[in-house]
Amino acid sequence: MSKRVVADTRQYLKPADINRLGTFGQEAIDEVVGGVIAYPAHWAAFTVSMKTAQVVTITPGRYFENGVVYAAPEAVDLNLITYFPLAASDEKWVALVLRGEPRLIDEPRQYETSLDPETRIPVQDQRPVIAERFARVVVQEGSAVPGPAAKPTIAETDACVAFVLLKTTGIVEIVPGSQWRAKTLYEVEGRVTAIEVRIEQLFEDTASIRTDLANVAAQIKTIPDPRLFAQIVRDTARHGQALNLPDEARNYWFDQALVKDDWDFTAGGFYRIDEGIRFAYVAQKDHTLRLLNYDSPDVSIWNNQLVMPAYTEVTRITSPEGGGRKDIANTVHTVVTAVQHTVAHERIRYGETVTVCENMAGWGAYGDRKAGTMFQAGGESWVSNGATSNPWNQTETAQNGHMNYSATRVIRDTYYETYTTYNTEEFGLSGAIYGQTFLSSQVMVATSIDLNFTRVDAAAGDVTLCICEISASGAPDYNAVIARVTKPRSSLTLGWNKFSFQPTLLGQGKRYAWFTVTTGNHQIMTNTGNAFTGGTSFVSSDGAWSQGSTTEDFTFRVNAAKFTKSRLVVPFESLDLAGGMTEIDMIYKKWAPAATSLVWEIKAQGDTEWIPMDARVDNPLANLPPLVQLRAVFIGTEDVAPAIQLDTYARAVSGRLRDDMRAISKIRTFGFTTDQAQVVLQMDYFNPAKHTAVPKLVLADGTVVDATVVMIAQDPAKPTRYRIQADFDLPAGTPSARVRIDATTTDIIDVPFGQDVQLNAF
Repeated sequence: MSKRVVADTRQYLKPADINRLGTFGQEAIDEVVGGVIAYPAHWAAFTVSMKTAQVVTITPGRYFENGVVYAAPEAVDLNLITYFPLAASDEKWVALVLRGEPRLIDEPRQYETSLDPETRIPVQDQRPVIAERFARVVVQEGSAVPGPAAKPTIAETDACVAFVLLKTTGIVEIVPGSQWRAKTLYEVEGRVTAIEVRIEQLFEDTASIRTDLANVAAQIKTIPDPRLFAQIVRDTARHGQALNLPDEARNYWFDQALVKDDWDFTAGGFYRIDEGIRFAYVAQKDHTLRLLNYDSPDVSIWNNQLVMPAYTEVTRITSPEGGGRKDIANTVHTVVTAVQHTVAHERIRYGETVTVCENMAGWGAYGDRKAGTMFQAGGESWVSNGATSNPWNQTETAQNGHMNYSATRVIRDTYYETYTTYNTEEFGLSGAIYGQTFLSSQVMVATSIDLNFTRVDAAAGDVTLCICEISASGAPDYNAVIARVTKPRSSLTLGWNKFSFQPTLLGQGKRYAWFTVTTGNHQIMTNTGNAFTGGTSFVSSDGAWSQGSTTEDFTFRVNAAKFTKSRLVVPFESLDLAGGMTEIDMIYKKWAPAATSLVWEIKAQGDTEWIPMDARVDNPLANLPPLVQLRAVFIGTEDVAPAIQLDTYARAVSGRLRDDMRAISKIRTFGFTTDQAQVVLQMDYFNPAKHTAVPKLVLADGTVVDATVVMIAQDPAKPTRYRIQADFDLPAGTPSARVRIDATTTDIIDVPFGQDVQLNAF
């Protein structure tokens, strides 16, 4: 305070002296507020709360306006109903803005009316006695619009205590105007202390960076060649793919073109991803595989689909008759969900333009997606449950797992588990479950099971019989049913009853189980004394747990096919394509166990010899025949033979390729922006005299960037493969790009394909 009032005991005080007691103090506070605190248009201590749906309460507080402090000494209720929007769908923000103004407060006092002390009479009067700097609240409206509404704009010379969101129903939300709140010295001190700590750490880090930079400068000459880093990046990309690392933004990308995940088929390209980046078809025709003669006595056809050589039925496994009887409906489980497996698939790709992609080893990175990607036809997509169990270019028959047989002009993909896990059908079984396990010591094609009924319910009760596989613990696996048949009650008789089902391949040395499901009061003959040593009878009470018996076995017979011919030639309907074909792609379900084979042969129009679908002879498709005759050769023994299922998904596609290709990847977002990039493409079966392959980059806005430098080098390990490296200059700050590959051929029966592609952004 720079001024104060000085008074003496003998002095007569004037009103100006007393007024100065207040004005000097107020001036001193103004100097401190304006010179030290110096908040322009800020507030302190105000809070706004909702009292009712229309009224808000504003507590006492202070309003700073440069060097002047205004105060609201009492809480105020503010009714906002006049500001509510009119339409029910509208909403409106209003701002509670502070205004500072001086005002005088009147109070009653006694005043003299005369200077004569004997005649003067005091009078009562109401006059200003207090000069106050008062802070009041005004409402600033925003626009009423369907939500979301915008808050009103506050002038730089104003301070907003709070924003209030209004609807026709009332006050919805109150948002404090925190940016106009004056911060206390305690808050400022806390923030300054935190900054000081960070600055101290910054000085320490700077000293450490100086030391590190000095070490880097000393070692700069020992940094490896950038080409070595490019090789490391390529290997790292392969490792990331093999380890199935999570996808995130990186400045390198490597793809072996085995699956379609990284390729955009909506960007205007014309290509295929089929174990390589391949030319698309200019013409294709989809055929259903059908026999030329369904009435031939040399073939056996089940349900007009499963085709095998003709056979007679013989008994292979027998459980002898006994004197026991077993009710098969005295323990009833309401519903059992069983899963029936179907026959595994095979795919054959054959033709002059079919070549093997050595990226087959890369399928290990995709696990069980391999077969699912490869086998698709007629709207059906499926996957197997195992990775490749045999090496590439396998020539021997595989008994378990997935086998790939590959040669120059044929690629054969077969899943040799006879009944696949993912080709399944779920169905419910209601009734009691009784059954018997048995050992198939020799491979056979089971055709029926005979059961000896000692009692047949006269009222009702169809009997469903299923054959299932055995789990590792020796219990029947109801999720691996491979055959089922339902025999109506009207067809059941006392004695032996034959349950015929679709011929089913049973593997050598494997255990299986048959079980019945019925609600009828039937009995089946049993034997005791371990008369049947090949398995155990069981009952299931809950559809999951199966309880075996140690005292008795069911009487039954397993019948199998005895084939009349060990070699059978079966003609199929011909394949055609207007303008000629260069490829045949066949997909179907089949089995061909050990010692058997299913061989396809073709004869092109005008030829006289049948040519097997392999690479040992000249390819008849090299002359673009418009019509090709087709036949299958079934080779087996009298006990076992191959089979093919000619359902609606058994297809043969004839095709002829284009003479150009454009493959476009999905957009790759980099981990950091760049102005330089490189594409490394490996083209197999590439002949520079006939073929071209040009990598390009496509930016996010559609701009196509051509390479500044392109280098082509032959692979010394495989002369038919070429490595094409393209370097690109991009606009500064490029965050992403697509890879585009343009390729051509002058001969559609000599077509290259991309083995893999890599993108590096530097």
